[in-house]
Amino acid sequence: MTPAARQRPSWPTPEPRWPFPELPDELRFLEQIERQVHAPELADISRRIVESGAWRDYVAVCEDYRDYRLVFENDYVDIWVLSWLPGQETGFHDHDISEVGICVAEGAIREHHMHVYEADTDHVIRPGETQEGPFGYIHRVEHCEGEPAISVHSYSPPLAWVGQYRENGGHMVRLRQPGRTRLSPT
Repeated sequence: MTPAARQRPSWPTPEPRWPFPELPDELRFLEQIERQVHAPELADISRRIVESGAWRDYVAVCEDYRDYRLVFENDYVDIWVLSWLPGQETGFHDHDISEVGICVAEGAIREHHMHVYEADTDHVIRPGETQEGPFGYIHRVEHCEGEPAISVHSYSPPLAWVGQYRENGGHMVRLRQPGRTRLSPT
């Protein structure tokens, strides 16, 4: 490892660090991530986790809110398995300075994109399909099919902060929140 690789990155890390179980052999490749990762590679990491089937050990389902479990984190990435039931969604948000790669494992999720001077657009992401979100990416994600729908989300740098978008007096405002908060549409 080079001296530069041993230095702690300058971006904020999420607090608190959550414990996670020993990685199964299929996911040991995650321990080799020692640099910031960009959206296309993050999508490949999420796909690789889906293809391994190891994501099943991290599924948590809750009828009251969209639930998630941490698969892996270090100074460069954090990776989550999310479950979605009918009616569960995030509301429009961004990932602050983090990029994201998503892959659906079961069911389907619908992703909405906000546009200026145009109607919002959306598309469905199905099992094995991925979505990349570069720095500054704004989207809203909701359950589409399956009970539950399951997706894997990889972030780099780790998701320390999110921007949640809300209407306030006819204006759109961005509310900065900790990255490990449960996003809601309202």
